[in-house]
Amino acid sequence: MAILQRRRAAVEDEGVYIGGWSVRKALAPIRVNGHVGECKRSDRSMQKLTNTESSQDRAEHVSAVQDWTDAEERALVRKLDLRVLFPCCIVYFFAYLDRANLGFAAVMQAGTEENIEEDLGLEGIDFNWAVSITYFMVTLLLLPSNLLMKKFSGKRYFPIIMCLFGTIVACVSAVQNSAGLYAARFFLGVPESGVVPASIMYFSFWYKPSERAWRIGVFHAANSLASGVGGFLAIGVSKINGHLGLEGWRWLFIIEGCMPIVMSVPVYFLLLTFPEDSKALNERERHIAINRFGRGATRQTDVSFSWPAFAQVMSRPSTYIFFFSYICLLIVAVSLGTFLPIILKTFAGFSSNQANGYTSAIYFVAIVEYLLWSWHSDWTRERMWHYLLPAAGALPCFAVWTYVASKQSFGDIQPLSLYGLAFLGNLVSIAQPAALAYRSSTLYGASEQAIGGATAVASLSIASIIGPQIYPIPDRPWFLPGFSAACGALVCTLIGYASLPFWLLWEARRRKKKYGHAMPLRALDDAQHAHISDAARAREQEQAMREEKQQGDRESSDHLEEVEMR
Repeated sequence: MAILQRRRAAVEDEGVYIGGWSVRKALAPIRVNGHVGECKRSDRSMQKLTNTESSQDRAEHVSAVQDWTDAEERALVRKLDLRVLFPCCIVYFFAYLDRANLGFAAVMQAGTEENIEEDLGLEGIDFNWAVSITYFMVTLLLLPSNLLMKKFSGKRYFPIIMCLFGTIVACVSAVQNSAGLYAARFFLGVPESGVVPASIMYFSFWYKPSERAWRIGVFHAANSLASGVGGFLAIGVSKINGHLGLEGWRWLFIIEGCMPIVMSVPVYFLLLTFPEDSKALNERERHIAINRFGRGATRQTDVSFSWPAFAQVMSRPSTYIFFFSYICLLIVAVSLGTFLPIILKTFAGFSSNQANGYTSAIYFVAIVEYLLWSWHSDWTRERMWHYLLPAAGALPCFAVWTYVASKQSFGDIQPLSLYGLAFLGNLVSIAQPAALAYRSSTLYGASEQAIGGATAVASLSIASIIGPQIYPIPDRPWFLPGFSAACGALVCTLIGYASLPFWLLWEARRRKKKYGHAMPLRALDDAQHAHISDAARAREQEQAMREEKQQGDRESSDHLEEVEMR
């Protein structure tokens, strides 16, 4: 274990983040000389590099040069939260509201001719495919959406896609059969493909890796807020069923489609372009925004896409391990997010309004969980246990549901208890920010962020295709295959994700042996073209010399250890 820690520290000294499994560091940040993750010093950058106990900080501060005060940086981050994070949350709120409304629409006026299934003549698994079909285009366009956002900036890109997906959702109200519903949901995937991946990449231009988990958690809390609001909105809209000759579910799509179109205007004026050219920042703020990042940061000046970078990212085992483990988690999260109202109505036996209302309550609680859990992940700089613990905590929910479904009888278990377990099951959602923050921190430069970020979010898209299929409508009310599949997926995600540091370390050491540096060469080349100060460049050269000396000392020490062991 000591050898593993020493090897991990060696590559993190070069700016490559590995992470680990320390339970102690997952509980609270390690204090060094009375400070969290840092010590009293005049030369902040260098001492952070050598004295911090956080591997996230150790990797992050390589080549970072600080000639500003902590107060100035905190003021900038607060401004970024208003001009970057907040508008992205608005975008995701409306995107998820429009994407997940089929589950609420399905239980509106259930059992009557005004229900969406009866009105459109949906049979068998038609409803399941109506949910899944959106994500075919989402999956196909993940990488192009990242490249478009990099080209046009989030300030222009996000308002445009808001208008597009709002228009398509409003048009769903006019469909008359299953074919029309399929077509509308299929094209909805075109603008919505850029919401999550482009937002995560957009954050990488503005927030340091150690700041991202909380911001991604707030961002994801927007989908819980959307689910919570969506349930109560469906209850309210059901009261105007039949108004102007339109069924309640049609009014739901009209209202939820118009909202993002209207909100795209204030979102445009809130959003920023890039740190290098944003007119909303003064010269001092732009200087801090650019230079507070270490080596491997995402820059506007980076190459947007290159085939060698694509080949490198796709040749790494960590890409597939992350993809596998994350997709297993997301299959559970997505399927629960869409079908929870239906599960509560048919499996637990609640009424339509109760099912929608109870679902909303779960997601309102999840908002608080997102914020606290993601804040704690950033506070401790820990990404491993902040994923594993929620995933493990969700297992009892699906285990009990599987047991009840296998018996096809509640026995002594009350329906309200089954509903209470759903709060545990929804813990899978709050694991996502830690996973995306971890993945984002192990990608270097704009090319890798675009490619690796799109690959990571492809897990979400593919899970959104598979997830709805594990709860086929003909399986109601017991959904036994779906519940048991959720248990198996959670076990797989725990095993896969826990192995990631091994693969990341192996890849970094392999690069070090082959190229002489653990950081990918493309990221090093991009760093030379970044808009940084002359002082920062001089400091980078000094740091490179120190790294060479440290590396020589470590190699000599390793050689002596090998001789002694022999």
